[in-house]
Amino acid sequence: MMISRKLIRTDLNLLVALQILLEERNVTRAAERLSVSQPALSKTLQKLRDSFEDELFTRTAHGLVPTPRAEELGANLPGLLETIDHVLGSVEFSPETYAGSFKLLMPPIMCESLLPSLMAELETFAPNVQIIMAEVPPNYQEQLKKGEADFAAFVAVETERDIHAEPIAAIAPRCYMRVDHPLANKEMDLQDFLAYRHLRLYLPGLTRENTSLVDDVLGQYGVHRTIALETTQFSSAVGVLTRTDSLLVANAGFQEGGLYRDRIVGHEMPAELQRMIRNTHSRNRGKMSLMRHIRTSRSAPHQWMRGLLMRHLSSSPELVEPDSPPQQLAADGSAVGPG
Repeated sequence: MMISRKLIRTDLNLLVALQILLEERNVTRAAERLSVSQPALSKTLQKLRDSFEDELFTRTAHGLVPTPRAEELGANLPGLLETIDHVLGSVEFSPETYAGSFKLLMPPIMCESLLPSLMAELETFAPNVQIIMAEVPPNYQEQLKKGEADFAAFVAVETERDIHAEPIAAIAPRCYMRVDHPLANKEMDLQDFLAYRHLRLYLPGLTRENTSLVDDVLGQYGVHRTIALETTQFSSAVGVLTRTDSLLVANAGFQEGGLYRDRIVGHEMPAELQRMIRNTHSRNRGKMSLMRHIRTSRSAPHQWMRGLLMRHLSSSPELVEPDSPPQQLAADGSAVGPG
């Protein structure tokens, strides 16, 4: 390979600064991320303009607007910088000695199901790893792009081209009730299922245009269930279950999780309802996915954490059902609407 004189003269730190400027579109925020002063970053920007013989950005009241040349560079920079980072950080990765943090964006019910098993494994095999967990904000894809978050678990409605979405395996739901519920010790049929009021779990931040998958299927057969409460919090729903005769459709395993073992019991969904779901085409189908930015695709720590998360999310029986609507996902594998 013949290395050009221009490449020899180029300071690779300029490319890093350009990538941060493209992500932030704001000199102040970019300077903060680069740990430099604004005047220093302004000088760096001028060097970039001289190097590429292009203005790269124009200033507006809303921040920096990239030129077509800057947009073209922005399409190639993430992969290039990731390759350089991989070369520079080619030391073998070891979870046992790795000291770093990962920020995860997940709905509350997924945090409740994931964290106990994930943190127990990390304590044993990667004790220096820190997890920062937060709920999924509306701009979660922007946070992934800017490096403000490492992973997001949510319904991948429309992902930008530099966001990779990996579907999480579906887990069959069960019908939960208090341990001394009238149905606790009998095989439940569809008539039993419909005779009681229901609680419904959903994920915040999505539209409420559609009813749940369960309700959508029931509706196509001309029957309906009564929804007494909708909530994003499984623990709150358990509190209601223990004090009422309500039922809750959610993924299998919550009663084995320790906190709820002596408070609730889960039954298989009525066989008739299971057949109805299998045989009915529902418009309320989407995929819960684990999302990340492509810049982390060659990062050994991120690939390790991705595998860890996918294993726990796909095998943990406490998962939210992913076969749910792009518009509104519920913990029963449903899209949630006002009822």
